[in-house]
Amino acid sequence: MNRFFRDAIASGVLLSAISAVQATPIYMTANFSGGILTTDGLANSLGLQQTSTCSGCAAGSVSGNVLFDQTLIPGSGTGTVNIALAAVTGASNSTIFDIDFGSRPLGFEFGDGDVLGGPSIQFNNGVFNGFFFVKDFVVDGKTYEINMQGANWTMNWLKSNSSSQLVASGYLNVGNQGLTSQTYFDPSLPATELPNNTVPEPTVLALVMVGMLGIFMTRRHKQTYATA
Repeated sequence: MNRFFRDAIASGVLLSAISAVQATPIYMTANFSGGILTTDGLANSLGLQQTSTCSGCAAGSVSGNVLFDQTLIPGSGTGTVNIALAAVTGASNSTIFDIDFGSRPLGFEFGDGDVLGGPSIQFNNGVFNGFFFVKDFVVDGKTYEINMQGANWTMNWLKSNSSSQLVASGYLNVGNQGLTSQTYFDPSLPATELPNNTVPEPTVLALVMVGMLGIFMTRRHKQTYATA
């Protein structure tokens, strides 16, 4: 076989193995929180109060958790990027995304029906910037819409005459401290065990070994020609 093709094949196998290792998702779970800035109209019936007037009470709280792939976080200078949340083997819908508003409680999670967009986790220049999530929901026969755009959210009553009325608005805590209690997620491991302690899959190890063996044999072949 031509030495050029031997080198190319060996290098290609090794690069494929390295790419496979690099492409392995690193799942993280984290908590997030926020607050309620304004309330109007039907807010009390939904168990919502302004955080500033309900300090420490459930009616003024916003909290949740999310499961995301750390390897998909964009770097600095990339601007605002939405990364769609996806099903993960061994993770329940409420583990992937769950958010609660007020004291009723008014909660939403991954896999809910009537979702018009998202849920996606949002980053701004590689830093947590909230979520993109739009969903219609019904409480006591009235239709509402929750609209989350990054760090800000609104909740509107969708009236039967096609108009809408603001019920509440608020914020999420974002930035480097926005995602708290971050933990590596792997259903086959204890929650505290780091992913770099895991053993690569046998197929990946085999590819790495074949690639390295190919490069070794190519170099030895070159040395044999050189001494001949």
